[in-house]
Amino acid sequence: MSSTHIRSFHIHGINLRIETDIPVLARGVTELLNEFPQPSGINGNSVTIACRIVEGLGDGSRKRERYRRGEQLYTSSPTDTLDLEALGIKLDVWRDGSSLLLDFHRHGWLLLDPEQGALEGCLTEPITLHHQIVGSLFCLMPLSRLLAGRGLYMIHAAALERNGRGVLMPGVSRSGKSTSCVSLMRAGYRCLSDDKPFLRGNGNGIELLAFPEKLDVTDQTVSFIPELCTASTALTPGYRKKQFHPEAIYPGSTVNAVQPDLILFPRISGESASRVERLPKAKALEALLPHSLLVFDRTTSADHFQLLARLVAGADCYRLHFGRNVLDLPRLIDPLLG
Repeated sequence: MSSTHIRSFHIHGINLRIETDIPVLARGVTELLNEFPQPSGINGNSVTIACRIVEGLGDGSRKRERYRRGEQLYTSSPTDTLDLEALGIKLDVWRDGSSLLLDFHRHGWLLLDPEQGALEGCLTEPITLHHQIVGSLFCLMPLSRLLAGRGLYMIHAAALERNGRGVLMPGVSRSGKSTSCVSLMRAGYRCLSDDKPFLRGNGNGIELLAFPEKLDVTDQTVSFIPELCTASTALTPGYRKKQFHPEAIYPGSTVNAVQPDLILFPRISGESASRVERLPKAKALEALLPHSLLVFDRTTSADHFQLLARLVAGADCYRLHFGRNVLDLPRLIDPLLG
């Protein structure tokens, strides 16, 4: 009989308990969330989310049939931004009342109950995937939905801080996002996340909150950064890329929260020098939307959109045409922060 793995984390005021008997999922979740602190006890400001995922089909057939009588909200395709079918994964999302069924077909199913703050389900073929993909796909993606229902919204972006001012860099893979992040960190910027920070409304303002994690870098990025070239022991293999903890290379280079003041949309230009182009607010909001994870609840979606609109309204927005002069990027960005 498989042993049960239990992990607990405290994510910006929300306690999370994850229970699974699947070793590959436990490993993926531990690597993904390990930099978050352990809960120190429940207080009046904390909210608990429970997550239980087991191996085997369970009663998934009956649940699937019940939810397929509801409203279908999403089905994966070869052209959508999640790119699941490249991994050999099919996903359908169905709604019945306030609950959602994530049907991964032969890989299993997950049931989200946003009102109760609960995620349960089963996986039937997780072992064929890399443990980091298992953790992200079968835990982080549905977990982000439960966190969004509690006002904590994840965004696909790098996030940094300089002299108390926040920089957000939304970008798809291979847009130069992580390379830009490292270039700025070596000049004294502090990192909140290179891939998935949180946004949260705070009175009349917006907080940019850390998702502490290792940074993912390609071999090409390593070749640009002198200290990464000589820090082979700090670099570990990840899924498709190498990884390093920012504090191992740049001590004191992480921070937990900041107000976002600048949004940069990086795009590799191939030009010799980087340059910025100011974006109108409407264009910036349009460019930002694809970098937010899927939110299926209408009320949460509306709140999410309003938060993004407030974010864009309160920040300076630019397109960053990222050139070959990688190490000179801070000289371009520093003046934008005043």
